Amino acid sequence: MRPIETQVQSVVDQLFDEMPVLIGFSVEQGESELVLANVETFPWMPCGRELMGEIAVPLMELMDEAPEARDLLRGRTFARRLH
Repeated sequence: MRPIETQVQSVVDQLFDEMPVLIGFSVEQGESELVLANVETFPWMPCGRELMGEIAVPLMELMDEAPEARDLLRGRTFARRLH
């Protein structure tokens, strides 16, 4: 795995570790930027700005540090791994 792939996976894993209700989310291309979509939780809860921010901020920080992460996030769905 390339170092940037490892960084992306680490950030995503941390999101799932810190938010036990988070089941999955998608990152899609908006008109000029990446946007979160299909945020799923269990138990179900409305996806308010606070939850979206808790997901978006670490992803934006990653893209600021490593712009190539943008290509690895775009068009992907991330889901919690069940063990």
